[in-house]
Amino acid sequence: MKHVLKMSKNLKPRQFQLMDVANGHPNKIPFKCALFEVDKPSDGSPEGANGKRIRISSDVCDQYIDTFVGMAFNIDYHNEMRGHDTRFKVGVIEKAYRTMDGFAMVEGYLYGKDFPDVVATIRYYNGLADEYGWEEYRFGASLEMEASVKNAEDDENVLDVIEFCGTGGAILFAESAAFKNTSFAARNSKKDREVSEVDAKELKEMLDSLKTELSASVEKVVGEVKTEVGAIKSELDALKAANQKKKEEEQKASADAELKAAKEEAEKLKKEIEELKAAAKIPEKEPERKTASAAQLLAKYGQTVDEDVESDHKAFCAAVDRLNLSASESLALKIKHKEIMAKQTDKQ
Repeated sequence: MKHVLKMSKNLKPRQFQLMDVANGHPNKIPFKCALFEVDKPSDGSPEGANGKRIRISSDVCDQYIDTFVGMAFNIDYHNEMRGHDTRFKVGVIEKAYRTMDGFAMVEGYLYGKDFPDVVATIRYYNGLADEYGWEEYRFGASLEMEASVKNAEDDENVLDVIEFCGTGGAILFAESAAFKNTSFAARNSKKDREVSEVDAKELKEMLDSLKTELSASVEKVVGEVKTEVGAIKSELDALKAANQKKKEEEQKASADAELKAAKEEAEKLKKEIEELKAAAKIPEKEPERKTASAAQLLAKYGQTVDEDVESDHKAFCAAVDRLNLSASESLALKIKHKEIMAKQTDKQ
């Protein structure tokens, strides 16, 4: 499995030297550096190793050490020279090899004319380390590589590198490098000191100026980011408001449609109720009952009567008696005639 490894985990490096030999080129300051020790686990876990230490054997080193040739050294001013800034490259590696005492070495040059502050910073702090023993201020080197690793058979906390491709290195304070036995130190020939060495006061002024520039740059970027974030927030709030308004309009339209349908249904039911109420107020017309006349009552028995019998109940009863009917039939005829007479009286 391929891992991107950057060796920078609070470790004390050995020595990175700016060479005392001047090569005559105004922009080339030669350096020599031990990147790592072979056949020995790192003192700490580099970035990308998931908390484990790494180990590079002599055979793997010999096979892949040349991949560092042509790669660049960088320095990270933004993090106080304690990390990696791969976009701020200040030098290049021209040569890579393994020494007999077990170190992977690289040689090359820094762009001294392009980055005089880098060269001056290295020399100044390494001078403090030499003069006062402040090793935490000594500069070191940290390697960068892509590597395939496997779990070590003899230690579960170690990853053995089985192949790698060197992608560069970083110049940083000693305590921030990966291997305790690698470092970066600055040295210069007398000739170089005469023409290019910056004293402590000049270096402090240079660093203060750089710090001010970086601070202003950071503040500008932060201001731009805040402005952009504010614009995005305003746009987001506007979108939220628009979406909320649209949602409310849709809900209102839906409620209005439901209300309209309910009103229509209510009107329909109201009309039906009114129709039912109206129908309930009109009593059903009873069929007219035909009232038989006295002549009709007696005609059933083959008896005819005069007109005066129609209106004379006593005469009618005498006519019924003459029929010699049973008492019940006679009584029924008499009662019916009496009812006829009563109705005629009511109509009058």
